[in-house]
Amino acid sequence: MSIDALEQFYEKVRSDSALEGEAGAALGESPAAVIALGAREGFVFSEDELTIALAQHAAASNELSDADLDLVAGGVVMPPRMKDFSKSRLS
Repeated sequence: MSIDALEQFYEKVRSDSALEGEAGAALGESPAAVIALGAREGFVFSEDELTIALAQHAAASNELSDADLDLVAGGVVMPPRMKDFSKSRLS
């Protein structure tokens, strides 16, 4: 389907606390887990559509959760040594 299906899924999640808990866990796991949960509930959307919707939601609220940020940014985690190195190179 499309972004419309994703928006309908989001509304269903917001209205059902049990489903909201499942969606939160799925969001923390991976985009594929969110897509599978949506499909189980009868909503078909792609990973690209999910990423776009999360980015739009973040832009509208001016806030992005860590899980949302991981999905939008690809979930790249920098090892502690690299963080220290990049800080020293920027100074």
